[in-house]
Amino acid sequence: MAITIKDIANKAGISAASVSRILTNRGRFSEETAHRVRELANEMGYFKNQSAADLSQKSSRVVGVLVPITHTNFADEIIKGMQSKAYELGYELLIAFVETTNQQQIKTVKSLLSRQLLAVVMLAIDIDDTVLAVLKSADVKLLSVSNQLNNDIPSISSDNYAMMHTIVDYLYDHGHRQMALIGSSDPDPIVAILRRRGFIDALTDHGISYNPDFIWGVDMTYQTGLDAIKKFGLPLPFTAVIGSADIISIGLLNGALDAGISVPSNLSIVTVDGTELTQLTRPILTATQQNFAKMGELAISNIANESLSSHSVTFTDITLIPAGTVTTIV
Repeated sequence: MAITIKDIANKAGISAASVSRILTNRGRFSEETAHRVRELANEMGYFKNQSAADLSQKSSRVVGVLVPITHTNFADEIIKGMQSKAYELGYELLIAFVETTNQQQIKTVKSLLSRQLLAVVMLAIDIDDTVLAVLKSADVKLLSVSNQLNNDIPSISSDNYAMMHTIVDYLYDHGHRQMALIGSSDPDPIVAILRRRGFIDALTDHGISYNPDFIWGVDMTYQTGLDAIKKFGLPLPFTAVIGSADIISIGLLNGALDAGISVPSNLSIVTVDGTELTQLTRPILTATQQNFAKMGELAISNIANESLSSHSVTFTDITLIPAGTVTTIV
């Protein structure tokens, strides 16, 4: 027989209403009482029917998360941050992976919206207008994480424009004057647009003429990094390169090795993201580390606090971590 809230209340010596409020994080109770009730619920094997609870309260504590089916090396870190805060605040995550085609995205979104959700978080996804229209038609909160959709949906991300200034300044201080940006040439995504603008403006601030050929590569893949070295040929026309993702930078590093280019003696590399992948290369990649876990935590906190507003953008901090792939040119 299933354990009920009433069974826990009888054991704890308090009302069923009080047990219900404690288990749904509502109301104020002493830490001792709340801790005892949760322990009893766990010991007695109580399982909350969240769907029934949501229907009775005419609300939901479930957050849908749309994740791109194409693997990114930072998605796990964002989800871990979301899960940690969701557990702390009594929310649940429902994760759905979306394909790249419009029709498949609409099908996945409609399936997700068939559940009773409080919010939908889009994780590093560029949403087509038709898919966005389906999301906006639903009575749920919307949030974009690790991407800015350039519309009325709030977002949490790094400041991609300022990030490029940080990297270019660092390379300039190390004597580099010819720099390339690999993986941000896609004309549409706002993140790519912001990185290109930041890169070009930072070069201009240092009196360096912008060479459009030095912004190359659309796909965020290992192959993009490999192909970049082959495309520019030997000798490379630049002394430093920025990889728009860790996986691209690993491709750059290995492509340079294949071509007999010494890193960092003959080519310096700075990567964007700074995930644990950067610790697996030799030499270790100099990285601009984004705080992906913090993005995830803020996503749940902002949803819980109802602090989301249209057009709002929340920036998390970035940290440039020097390692073994940048040299100083004298």
